[in-house]
Amino acid sequence: MRRGKLDLNVLETYVTVCLSGSLKSAAEHLFLTQSAVSMQIKRLEECVQQRLLERNNQNLRVTPAGERMLAHARALLRLENAALNEFLSEPIAGEIRIGVPADYAPALLSSALPYLHDNFPAVVPSVECDLSRKLRRKLESNELDLAILTQDVDIDSGLPLWEERLVWAEPVQTEQVADSYMAVGLLDVDCVIRDMTLRLAAQHAPLHRIAFRSGNLSSIVSAVENGFCSSLLPQSALSPGSGSFNKLKITPVGDHLRIRLAISSDKKPGLDSIAEFLQTQLLLSARRNETNP
Repeated sequence: MRRGKLDLNVLETYVTVCLSGSLKSAAEHLFLTQSAVSMQIKRLEECVQQRLLERNNQNLRVTPAGERMLAHARALLRLENAALNEFLSEPIAGEIRIGVPADYAPALLSSALPYLHDNFPAVVPSVECDLSRKLRRKLESNELDLAILTQDVDIDSGLPLWEERLVWAEPVQTEQVADSYMAVGLLDVDCVIRDMTLRLAAQHAPLHRIAFRSGNLSSIVSAVENGFCSSLLPQSALSPGSGSFNKLKITPVGDHLRIRLAISSDKKPGLDSIAEFLQTQLLLSARRNETNP
């Protein structure tokens, strides 16, 4: 039987599907139709004669064979990148300035940067932590090359990373006092969560007062978990194992925090390759965290 040959374009599609978690998301990222992505996955499965993905209307699961193929695909794509970089007239080198909010810095530092040198040995990263909106302004003024950002209203640019589910958390009251003001905790910095909190408080609790302000999300979480106030929070910030969690009323809201990797318009040579590499590493980290909470 004639052995099949691996196509690097198909492998790139496969890796994107695995990391994004759906054919639709992968198609949007690759600027392909969903049917084109599905056909490429079918070609790869026929080539290796293994079922790599289990798909239904609700979700997508990578099979054990698919996990092995994912490791091989990423290794082959890294090798391609290294080979091309070696023969570029302008090899990727020098300082790459990366901005990241403090909450996401651990993922960048532990899951992406340690592997950067193996793929881009001449690149020297520098990292700056700040709020997403401040980082976006620095990106637009070319003070940064890349930035991990919370997607803002009416701004949908950059490579998709992950989403964070938002919930309205409030203490369970033993007695409901008529016309009482709801105490609200506010993350009092220029950010998307602050804007959403004020909007939701006005919609769902017209009688409310800002009872707790802080520029630190963990302080808001502590105030909510200790029954001092209600607030809008990322679901991941709450501690389900704590006793205080059982005393909270948790209501999912329609909004999500969408995290992106944005790229400066004044692109250095090879910046797109570095951005795609960081995206891959960060998505893998997020996927591992979902699998092993």
